[in-house]
Amino acid sequence: MLPLLGLTLFLSAFLLFCCEPMVGKMVLPILGGAASVWTTCVLFFQSMLLLGYVYTHILGKLKRVRDQILVHGSLMVLALAFLPLRFSVGSSQPSEAPVTWILQHLFMSVGVPFAVISATAPLLQHWLTRTPSASGRDPYFLYATSNAGSLLALLVYPVLLEPRFGVSGQSRLWQDAYGLLLAMVGFSALLIWRESRFAKSDASMAGETDIPPAWKTRFHWMAAAFLPSALMLAVTNHISLNIGSVPFLWVVPLAVYLLTFIMAFARRIRLSTAVVSSIATPVLLVLFPIVAVGVPVHAQTIWVLMSCHVAILFFGGLLCHSSLADRRPSSTYLTEFYFAVALGGVLGGIFTAILAPALFSTVFEYPLLVAMIAFFRTSREPGQRLSWKDPAAVVIFALLMGLGFKAIEWANIDVTNFTLGWTRDVWTNDNIAVAVIEVVFILAALLLRKRVLRFAMAFALLLLTYAVILPIKFESATRVFVARDFFGVKKVLFDPNENVRKLLHGDTMHGIESLDPTLAGQPLSYYHKTGPIGDVMELISRRPNQHVGVVGLGTGTIAAYGGPDRKITFFDVDPQVEQIARGFFTFTRRCGDACNIVIGDGRLAIQAQPDHEFDVIVLDAFNSDSIPAHLVSREAVRMYMTKLKPNGILLFHVSNRYLDVEKLATAVVEDEGLPAFVRHDDDETPAGKASSDYVATARTPGALDHIPNRENWEQVARPTDIKSWTDDYSNMMSVIRWK
Repeated sequence: MLPLLGLTLFLSAFLLFCCEPMVGKMVLPILGGAASVWTTCVLFFQSMLLLGYVYTHILGKLKRVRDQILVHGSLMVLALAFLPLRFSVGSSQPSEAPVTWILQHLFMSVGVPFAVISATAPLLQHWLTRTPSASGRDPYFLYATSNAGSLLALLVYPVLLEPRFGVSGQSRLWQDAYGLLLAMVGFSALLIWRESRFAKSDASMAGETDIPPAWKTRFHWMAAAFLPSALMLAVTNHISLNIGSVPFLWVVPLAVYLLTFIMAFARRIRLSTAVVSSIATPVLLVLFPIVAVGVPVHAQTIWVLMSCHVAILFFGGLLCHSSLADRRPSSTYLTEFYFAVALGGVLGGIFTAILAPALFSTVFEYPLLVAMIAFFRTSREPGQRLSWKDPAAVVIFALLMGLGFKAIEWANIDVTNFTLGWTRDVWTNDNIAVAVIEVVFILAALLLRKRVLRFAMAFALLLLTYAVILPIKFESATRVFVARDFFGVKKVLFDPNENVRKLLHGDTMHGIESLDPTLAGQPLSYYHKTGPIGDVMELISRRPNQHVGVVGLGTGTIAAYGGPDRKITFFDVDPQVEQIARGFFTFTRRCGDACNIVIGDGRLAIQAQPDHEFDVIVLDAFNSDSIPAHLVSREAVRMYMTKLKPNGILLFHVSNRYLDVEKLATAVVEDEGLPAFVRHDDDETPAGKASSDYVATARTPGALDHIPNRENWEQVARPTDIKSWTDDYSNMMSVIRWK
C-alpha cells in the first residue's frame, strides 16, 4: 500500500505544479507580460490549496473512511467536466483591478480541478492514519514525497514540456495524466477501504494519547509558513523585474521553496534547526547588502546576484520550514496542521501580491521579509530561547525604532501615502557617522549570534536602514518620483552629471530627456535621429497624412517625431506610465494634438483600429527584459500587416540585455515570407544617444525604399536554432542570452 500511496501523492503534486506555469503562461499575455501576473497566479494557487485543505479538514470529520472516499471520488469525477484546462475570459477585458480580474477568471477556469487535486495528498495521508499501518503514526514523510513530485514538475516544465508543446498540447497531456491519477487514487482508496475497518477512530485515538496543540503552536505554524511563502514571491518579483517575466525564471524560486520543504520534512536525511541556524547566520550577514541595494546592475553580474537572492531564499525557507517540522503535531491533528500551513502560505501571498504594492512604492517588502528570517533562528546553547524579557533585546528594539524614524526623516517619506519622495543627499557627515555605527552593529551581531532575539533585532536594524540608504548611493541620481502598481516600479531620476531626467521601469531605462534648453524635446537614447528609428521616420517623411502607432509609451520620446503631417498614437497597458510621461517629460506636451495615448493591451488596441491605418507600427515593448509573447507571435504579425498601409513598415525595437529578441522577430518575419533588415547602432557619439537594435519589415521590398542602401542596415538571415512563436507556442529558454 505504501509504494502505491507514495506514487499517487507524487503524481498529484506533479500535476499541480505543472499546472501552475502552464496556466500562468495562458494568463501572462493578456496583461502585457507583467511580472505581477505570476505572483497573482501563485496567490490563486495558494488559495485553492487552502480551500483543498479546508475541505480535507471538514471531510476528515466524517467517522467512516469509506464515506470520505465516496465523497472525494465523486468530486474527482466531477472535475473532469472542467478539462482540458484553459483560461477562459469570454469577451471581458482586464479591469482597473487586474488582480481581482485574474483571480475571478482563474477560479472559473481551473479552480475546481486544482482544488480537488490539492486535497488529494493530505486526504491520502489522513486515510493512512486510519489504517493499522505503522507509517500511519507519523505520515509526514509523505509530505516530502509530495514536494519531490512538485519539484520535478518545475524542473521538467521549462526543459521538456514548454519547448515541445504549445499550451493546448500541454493541457491535453495534463488531462491524460489526470485520468491516470484518478485510477491511482481509486486503487489506493480500495486498499485503504479494506484496511480501515481494523483501525480506531480519530476520536478514540486522540482521547488515548494526544493533547490538542496550543494556540501559540498554531500561530507558529502559520508564521513559519507565512514568511517563506511571502519571501518566495518577493524574490520572484525581484528576479522578474530585473531579468524577465518568463516561466523559466518564475519556477526557480518556487523550486527552491519546495526543496526546503522536502529537506525539512525528510525522514532520514535532515539537518536540525540549530545546524541550519548556524549556517544561515553568516549567509545573512554576508548577503544582506545585496538585498538592500535593488538598483540596475551589469548584465554579466545579474546571474551571480540572482544566485545570491536564491541562496537567501533557500536558507530562509529551510530555517522556517525546519522550525515548522520541529513543531508538527501527531497524526491525529494532521489535517489541522496542513490547514494552518496553507493559511500561512495564503497570507504570505496576500501580503506580497496585494498589500505590498499598495503599501510600498518600491519592492521594500523584500528586505523587510529578509529582516524577519533571523527571528526563526535557534541556538545550540541551552536556555537561549526567544525571550522579550532580555534587556539587551529591548535596547536594540528601541534603537531599531529610533533609527527607523530617523531613516524616515532622511528619506522624507510620506508615511500616510507610503510614497518615497527622495529630496536630500543622505551621504552627509552625520549619516556617515551612522554608517560607522552600523559597522559596529555588524560586529555586535556576530558576538550576539548565540542570543536569538538580540541577533534578530540587530540584523533587522542593519538591513532596513541599508534598504533606505543604499539605493540612493548606487543610483547616483536624485529620485524625482517613485510609483508602483500592478505593472511594476517606475522611477523618475534626475542625473546632475548629464543634466537629464530619465525613466526607469524596474532596472531598465525607458527613455531620457535633456534639461539643456538646446536639447530639450529632442529624441535621445534609443530614439536618436541618427539611429535606426530616425532612418525610418526620414523614409516616410514625404508621405501625406502619416500615422505612426507605437506599442509602449515610456517617456513618450517618439512623440518628438510628431507634427502637423504626422500623427503619433501610443498604446500602453499601464496607466501610471501615461501620468509619468505627461507629468515629468515634455515630449507628449510638445506634440500636442498630433499625439494620442490609448491605455490597453497593445495588440488588442491595434486590432481595434481600422485596416490600412498606419504608415509605421513600432513595437517598443521588448527592451524591459520582459517579452509579452503575444506581441511577437505569427498571428500578431499577420494582424499588424492588415493595419499597415500597403507601403507600411513594421519596426521591432529589439534592444535587450538578457533575451535575444532579434532572433525571435527575425524567425517570425522570415517564416511569414516578409523582407526584413536589421541595424545594430553602437554609435553613442552624439550627446544623450544610446546604442540600439531594430528590425524593419514590410509586405514588399519596395515599401522599405532605400533602407537596404543606407549605412549599417543589413538583410536578416533566418536563425536555425529557434522555432517561430505562435499564440499557442512560445519557448523562452530559446531566446535567453546565456553569456
